[in-house]
Amino acid sequence: MTPETSPAPAPAPPTSTRARGRPSHLAAAQYGIWESQRHAPAVPLHECGVALTLTGALDRLALHRAVARALGETETLRTRFHMTPHGPRRALVPPPLPVLTVTDLRHEADPEAVADARIRADLATVTDLARQDPCAHELFLLGPERALLYFRYHHIVLDGFGQYLYLRRLAELYEAFESGRAPTVPAAVPLERLAADEAAYLRSPQYAEDAAYWHAERSSTAPPDGSGGPDGPDAPPAAEPPDSPGHPAAADGPGIPRRPVAADGHAVPPDGHAAPPGPAVSRTAVLTPHRLGTLLAAGRGEGPAPVGHEAATLIAATAVWSYDRHGGRTGIVVNLPVTARRSRAELDTPAQLANELPLRLAVDPDTSFAALVRHTGVKVREALRHQRHRAVGPSPRTAEPVATPPAPQVNVMTFGALSGFGSCRATCRQYPVGLVADIDLNVYRELPAPNEGRENEEVRTGPGHLPPYGLRLEFRANSHRHRPDDVSRHRRRFLELLDAVAGRPDLPLARHL
Repeated sequence: MTPETSPAPAPAPPTSTRARGRPSHLAAAQYGIWESQRHAPAVPLHECGVALTLTGALDRLALHRAVARALGETETLRTRFHMTPHGPRRALVPPPLPVLTVTDLRHEADPEAVADARIRADLATVTDLARQDPCAHELFLLGPERALLYFRYHHIVLDGFGQYLYLRRLAELYEAFESGRAPTVPAAVPLERLAADEAAYLRSPQYAEDAAYWHAERSSTAPPDGSGGPDGPDAPPAAEPPDSPGHPAAADGPGIPRRPVAADGHAVPPDGHAAPPGPAVSRTAVLTPHRLGTLLAAGRGEGPAPVGHEAATLIAATAVWSYDRHGGRTGIVVNLPVTARRSRAELDTPAQLANELPLRLAVDPDTSFAALVRHTGVKVREALRHQRHRAVGPSPRTAEPVATPPAPQVNVMTFGALSGFGSCRATCRQYPVGLVADIDLNVYRELPAPNEGRENEEVRTGPGHLPPYGLRLEFRANSHRHRPDDVSRHRRRFLELLDAVAGRPDLPLARHL
């Protein structure tokens, strides 16, 4: 099980050498992560990992070259973070060496289990953002034509979409080097370009429009306890944006006041009595293409499909489940992580730019599921128009009074699924970590095996075809609040409600509860 390190070619020049080593402000999306990690330096709150199981004849030299080139192109993975008298700053550093560690597990009785244990142990350690590289790559050799590529990173440098962009580019580079071709020119831009775009946004009319939208949303749709959400019903909009993301008010996002932070790095609720966030206990379920197609057809009903139909359907289903779970509380909040990317540069560049939007939904037991999906689609569409504004603090799920149940988060990560890595077949496994306030739902695409998912083809979701993939639902619950059998019960009830509304989407919701 001894790691080996193979010499790798020199990495490609960084995308921007002019900014190398020069301190710069953190992106707005990074401040909340920085603050929580700074207040809990020994807690692995934001360590993330993904593992690609590669089946086929792997060209290890091509992989070394691809990793080196990808690191050279991706500035965010070559940053260090420091606290200065003027606030936290980030600076570029050279790529780590070695760029890829190779560990041979082929002599182990169960190499997959050993690799999994090593990954989990690695993710349980905290990255020192000032002294250690924020990412690492390790290749585990499992058997003949079978390997596992593990990519670890700190959440301060990549969000979920950024991870997808990076892995997609890594696969493109590997395929080019494996086939002897020159790789295409990278689409990613330097971090300084993203910083300039963010600064321009903070001074734009769009920023003021977005701030006004979220102020009106909080004021007009306050929860039943009158709290109005974490900022209260009378919180004024941020009329003047801070001069830069480094402004003190930006520690919890632009225009959001600071809140006390507990020892675990999460914001303390106003009354101080809510159960603390805890390590996750997880349960999963898979919606086959057929089952997903039935659900999406039910959510569409007789009207046109709402914007973000897949996400809107799952968010609406979560709202019904939350209504059922909390005894008919009609004002439901569901937190929706979004990419917060609007420009071409943002959409092409791996980075941490994500935001979390509080969707406030009215669940009427006398209306149908299809109507609720349409209502949710409207709310999603409106929220996405204003997704760049930091409407809530870094941990909105933990910043609510105990009188208001914590809002579930629905993270729909269906923007892509990597199925190939050059001539190898790739299977992707996420390792979400960190603490959970109550119960969150992560949603991933699940590519069916060949010839799978074509049963009952009369169930269609578009013009003449089933969805080409299913969905893997991961329920992550706070172990301080929920035992494993509780999570299994919640998962079972959620799936029962899915089947009920998919079977009769025209009935009033009260008939399904």
